[in-house]
Amino acid sequence: MSAETTNILESLPFSRRIITGHDDNGKSKVLYDDTKGNIEIMPNGTTRFHTVWFTDNVPADCSSVTNGDPTGNKTFRVANDGSVCTIVFMGPGSKAPMHRTKSIDYAVILEGEIELELENGDKSILKTGDVVVQRETMHSWRNPHSTNVTKIFFVVVASKGTESEDFQFGKRSDKK
Repeated sequence: MSAETTNILESLPFSRRIITGHDDNGKSKVLYDDTKGNIEIMPNGTTRFHTVWFTDNVPADCSSVTNGDPTGNKTFRVANDGSVCTIVFMGPGSKAPMHRTKSIDYAVILEGEIELELENGDKSILKTGDVVVQRETMHSWRNPHSTNVTKIFFVVVASKGTESEDFQFGKRSDKK
């Protein structure tokens, strides 16, 4: 399944991103109109992340000083003290491990279906157009289909942390 799913994920089109900012005079302008950002296919070959943008802090610095593309070649999926905007493609039959992040995650199902499972066994099937607000809870994602890719839009924002500090993905890998 992995090689076939990887081929499916690699063949999918990348989302166009339009990033706005300011010129040296403080006027609005389009900084980026492309399909770039950070693209990462997980080692198991079943999930692709397309990170469109991130910020190091909340509130974000949107001055012209920060016009440079921060996505570079870093691998990350969650915010440290900032925010991440990413599109996740989960291949047919793929499953994420049970995990918790130190963030509040806003997710919109763009295409397909996905099963959300919580550590207590609660399961919800989400379909195109459904929205999830994930608040530092232990959870897992599973694409229940054998042939369809699921596409999810995430905005991940750093949070204070709950009484349970067992975050599996609590730091960006480019920070020590």
